[in-house]
Amino acid sequence: MKDILNDIKEKTEGMSRQDKISYILTYYWYHMLIIFSVLALIVIFVVHYATYKKPEFTCVMVNQQIDTQRDNQMTDEFAKFSKMDPKRVEINSNYNFSYGDLNLPDVNESSNEKFFLQWRNNELDAVIMTESFYEYCKEVGGEFRDLDVWDIDTGMYEKFQDNGKTTGIILGTDRMTEKVTGTGERLLLVFPSNGKHEKASKLYLKYIIGGNADEKINNR
Repeated sequence: MKDILNDIKEKTEGMSRQDKISYILTYYWYHMLIIFSVLALIVIFVVHYATYKKPEFTCVMVNQQIDTQRDNQMTDEFAKFSKMDPKRVEINSNYNFSYGDLNLPDVNESSNEKFFLQWRNNELDAVIMTESFYEYCKEVGGEFRDLDVWDIDTGMYEKFQDNGKTTGIILGTDRMTEKVTGTGERLLLVFPSNGKHEKASKLYLKYIIGGNADEKINNR
């Protein structure tokens, strides 16, 4: 930068102010473009991280229909139910990937890495997953909350038992797996044991129990 300024000073010496401006715009416009672009990126970066607030609740749906409109609708409904800021609630279905013996065509396998990275970083509060993926998560070290501690009436939803503990509720039959394998398996709502937001997780369980989960998830 200093060399450029010295070069401009040397080459425009003796020119009028108007000639200097014309010379700079003619021969140094690309330098100016690069400088302004870098400054703009710095401003955007600073503004983003200065205003960004981490979610106060995160739920992801693994290997379900990716539907942003449905996700946003559930986010708004749960935010209203829990009296939380919708901007601090994240419900996301963009988590389709293969695992174990299940091979899904045309999916973004990087979602697998993202999912388990979020789990390790205590960023997942609730997960909607199939029973086979539940077992897979246990195999790789995943642990789930004991919902008996919450003492919540699950109403019409059957409790999912694991070694004598209630670790989730059964939402119904998974439609996505049924399309791929021809046989449906149980779809669960579970809560990773290291999720940071237990209070919001309890509210989310009540929100799901209080409505038709199949209608919410499958957008019926």
